[in-house]
Amino acid sequence: MTHSSTHLVHHHLRALAISAFLACPAISFAQDPAAPTPPPTVPAAAPLPTATEIFAKAVTAAGGADLIRQQTSRTSTGTIEMPAQSLKGTLHTKSLAPDLLIVETEIKGFGKIMQGINGKVGWSSDPVRGTSLMEADALERETRDLSIEQELNPALDCSEVVVVGRSDFRGTACYEVRLKCGADASTRFYSVDSGHLVGLVRQAKTPMGELEVVVAFRDFAAFSGRTLAKVQEITMMGQVQIVSVNSVDFAPIDPSAFKLSKEIQALVDAATSQAAPAGTAPASSTPPASAPTATTPAPTKKK
Repeated sequence: MTHSSTHLVHHHLRALAISAFLACPAISFAQDPAAPTPPPTVPAAAPLPTATEIFAKAVTAAGGADLIRQQTSRTSTGTIEMPAQSLKGTLHTKSLAPDLLIVETEIKGFGKIMQGINGKVGWSSDPVRGTSLMEADALERETRDLSIEQELNPALDCSEVVVVGRSDFRGTACYEVRLKCGADASTRFYSVDSGHLVGLVRQAKTPMGELEVVVAFRDFAAFSGRTLAKVQEITMMGQVQIVSVNSVDFAPIDPSAFKLSKEIQALVDAATSQAAPAGTAPASSTPPASAPTATTPAPTKKK
C-alpha cells in the first residue's frame, strides 16, 4: 500500500485500536498470530534507492502526484472486525484538505465512537470515556497525516530519514525506511516490486500508555484511478483488528459537515476561558453545562 492509501483510513487506526481495547478490557496476551518482529535486514546486492526515490515510486503506484493533489475530498465506508473478541462494526470516514476529518465507528454491542479534526481542534467521543479534546501532540500528528504534501513526501519536516536496507515484511521483499518527524517515529516497509507501502510500525498513545502498533496493508484496488489497499490488518498487544474498505468516493464535501457540535464547542470554550491547552482534560459526554469531570487532575477552580 502506498502512503496515499494510509490517507484513506490511517487517521482512524489509533482510534479503532483504542476503542477495541476499551470494548474488550480482558486481553489475552497468549494469542499473537500476526505481530512478528520484522526480521533482520538482508544485505542488498544492488545499491539502495534513496528515500526520495522510494517515496516517488509509491506515489506513482498510487496514481500519481497530479491525481492525488486533485482529490482533495474523500468519503469512504468499510468494516472493522476483531476476530478474537467476535466483534464487528462499520466505518464511515470523511476528509477534506487541508485539515478536516470525521471518523465514525459503530461496533455492535458497544456503540458509536467518533473522532474529528476541524483544522484547529481535535476531539473524540465514545461510550466509555465520553467526549474529550485531543491533546496538542496528537492533534499535530493527525493534522500532519492529513496533509497532501506529506502524503506525497512522508519525509516532509522530518529530522531523521534513513533507508535502513532491504528486509522482508510478511513475505514481501521491501525497502525499510525509518522516519523521525517531531515526536512521531515510524518504520515503513515499501514493496521492492510494486512500490506500495505494505507495512508500518509506530507507537500509538492509548489509555494504557504508548503501545507499538503494526499495520499490514494488502489487497490493492483502484478507486477513481487511485490505487489503495482494501484491507489493513492492525496488531496491538497481540490482538488483531481487520479494517476493510468497501467504497471510496472523491466527490466534493460541504465544509459544514465538519462543524463542531455544541458539546465539543462548549469544551473548547471552557478550555479557552481557563487558558489551558486544548485537550488536556477529557470531559464527560453528559451535557457540558458544568465543568467536565476528568481522570487527570485539572487546575484548581474557584468555588
